Amino acid sequence: VHADVSNGTIKDFVQRVNADVVGKVVNIASRCAGFLRRGFNNRLASSCSEPELLQTFIAAGDDIAARYESREFSKAVRDIIALADRANQYIDQHKPWVLAKDPANADQVHAVCSTGINLFRVLMIYLKPVLPRMADKAETFLQTSLDWTALEQTLLDHELQAFTPLLTRIDAKQVAAILDAERQAAEAADVQSAPAKPATAKKAPEGTIGSEI
Repeated sequence: VHADVSNGTIKDFVQRVNADVVGKVVNIASRCAGFLRRGFNNRLASSCSEPELLQTFIAAGDDIAARYESREFSKAVRDIIALADRANQYIDQHKPWVLAKDPANADQVHAVCSTGINLFRVLMIYLKPVLPRMADKAETFLQTSLDWTALEQTLLDHELQAFTPLLTRIDAKQVAAILDAERQAAEAADVQSAPAKPATAKKAPEGTIGSEI
């Protein structure tokens, strides 16, 4: 069991994860979707204005996959939330809600929000093993697969569905199951080899959250 959970209660951990997913990951999509719906008919820009930032998010996939393969689920979620912080900082820096007040800034608004949606897509690929229902909803919104093998794909000139609330929260029992899986994996580490990355990418590793409430 990791220190970030064992030093507090499972309830506190659940509240923190749920707050982070709502306030950070889902917030990225909700902040961008409104501008794209009102000004651009739910269609993303035809080019990526921040390819280096997007590549940084994609490059983090190897470490996050390794967390899952080692059954270090709480560490994987912590890494994903750190990326979500960066995505929200990017949106805060460019302030599309301010840019949108002047029609002359339409291209900038389109670029910022399109980048935000692509960052959100990468984060949802990473969260799919532990939040599969939420990922299903995100796939409907994005109209694209969240399969790990498509991680490096960028959505360009791509139409979105109307944004609807995405989050389905986890509960304490599910977190307890995660922690139990981590403990069992640690005990068996000397005799059990980690699964191959592609298997992790295509389905949730055993011991992850299979459904959310």
